[in-house]
Amino acid sequence: MPPKIWARVRQTGAHGLRRGAWYPVVNDLGPSIVILDVSKRNVPVPRESVDLAEQRPDQWSVVRWDSSKPIPRRISQEHLPLTYAVCPFCRARAYVVDGQEDLECPECKKKSRVDWENAC
Repeated sequence: MPPKIWARVRQTGAHGLRRGAWYPVVNDLGPSIVILDVSKRNVPVPRESVDLAEQRPDQWSVVRWDSSKPIPRRISQEHLPLTYAVCPFCRARAYVVDGQEDLECPECKKKSRVDWENAC
């Protein structure tokens, strides 16, 4: 069986997936589309909208929204700031303080490093 590839959504789009969340890749063979497994559902996503990794990442993704652009409804409904983190294990969102090194997930309770270098 080939190794599993993971993809992190870094751009919003019609796919409706969370920015910063990692999903298993079902099909990575197309030149412009990557198919992701989202809760046992295949979701096509433009290749230019994702980061790919050969191993499941174990660090929190940092998401930064541009304050000059409209804020997505899901973010404002959850009262999240323009910079927040996404859990690498369960995809929950959490508050993060600029420069914070580690974070415990409020949902799954797992603790891991925060990936400030690759914010999306």
